[in-house]
Amino acid sequence: MSPVRAPRSAGGAARREALLDATVRLLARDGARAVTHRAVAVEAGTTHGSARYYFGTREQLLDEALRRLAARQIDEIRTVLRRSATADPQEFATRLARYLTDTVAGDRDASIARYELFLEVARRPELRPALAEWGAVQREALAARLAAVGAVEPEAAAADLLTLLNGLVLEQLATPDDDFEHTRLRPAILRHCTGHG
Repeated sequence: MSPVRAPRSAGGAARREALLDATVRLLARDGARAVTHRAVAVEAGTTHGSARYYFGTREQLLDEALRRLAARQIDEIRTVLRRSATADPQEFATRLARYLTDTVAGDRDASIARYELFLEVARRPELRPALAEWGAVQREALAARLAAVGAVEPEAAAADLLTLLNGLVLEQLATPDDDFEHTRLRPAILRHCTGHG
């Protein structure tokens, strides 16, 4: 298998990032099956050879796109949870719901691409480690905050809440609801703050 190559220059780093951005756009617009080296290169406005140089196989391209989305969201979630370092369940629920609503509205491509990658992981187990790491970090961060706001079983509540939030966000992407944040998200988060579900 060809290696995933690290860029050697700022220009190379920019090309690699452009290829990953293009992968996310393709995933969102056309699904995982549309992701090929040639399609990604065209979307990024670069050469087919450039895509092959940085990502030797399609699987490596998808894995790196998944890791990049995961790293970005993990950083964002940690920031949101740090800012809601309070014992007030209402404030915690409000901040987390606002973040998720803003993410869906502000970066729809990344949100859709994330679920496309979930489905691709179901078909290609070799992509599973990146997804498992992403979930574990999010569950750990959520469990710590849920414990601080009084959840009875924070680890179990975090696992269930993360699954529920994924389902709600997926539903919002498919069938948008203008009052999603207040009628669906905040109440779901609050239910996991003081009890379990």
